[in-house]
Amino acid sequence: MQTSIVVDDDYSSLELISEYIDLQPNIKLIKTFSDPLLGLKAINELLKPVDILFLDVEMPKMNGIELAKLTKHKARKLIFTSAHTKYAFDSYEVQANAYLLKPFSYSKFSQTLKEVLQVEKNHFNQKVDQDFILLKSTSQNVKFIRVNIRTIIAMESQNKEVKIYTSDEIIFAYSSLSKLLKLLEHTDNFSQIHKSFIISQNHIKGIERKYVLLANDLKIPIGRMYKDFYYKILE
Repeated sequence: MQTSIVVDDDYSSLELISEYIDLQPNIKLIKTFSDPLLGLKAINELLKPVDILFLDVEMPKMNGIELAKLTKHKARKLIFTSAHTKYAFDSYEVQANAYLLKPFSYSKFSQTLKEVLQVEKNHFNQKVDQDFILLKSTSQNVKFIRVNIRTIIAMESQNKEVKIYTSDEIIFAYSSLSKLLKLLEHTDNFSQIHKSFIISQNHIKGIERKYVLLANDLKIPIGRMYKDFYYKILE
């Protein structure tokens, strides 16, 4: 089941898109926002990215293009909705998956979703049952390095590189945390708990309000924007 969030300051548009989503058998609407600033806060506090984010373009306080730039790491697919064609070019700059021109019919909405969801889920075209990921290595000896998903304990962002803590070794690769989350989206075992850290829930040994204790005695802080992780784990 795909998850979705809608941000649109126009209540009639918000209601219409919500109704269209309800008619989709494989998409679940988890939240709507008429205030883009409230949407920004809630989206950035998500423990895992939403599958589809619908954004209106012209909104007070913050427009959809600006909102997309601040939340694109929390959305696997981005669809803009607008009554104007003039923002279409800007939408491509933030790598939007589609641009729906208002007013649009249900058939147009449904066809757009179908096309968006047919796109491959990650750069490496990996099958969802694969137990490894391939990353560009920082080593000059090999171009790519294979990482066994089951051995990953945590991943740390370090500028343009990531430091991957596994049960066997520490691996350095060229990537970002947002790209890693996309590569690992077929499993529910990984959560971002800090702007610089993703952890594997399979390797949690203990948890406190401000940090998580992992295998190999790794102690990872829980970021202020990810504090809900503590309570959701306890549930």
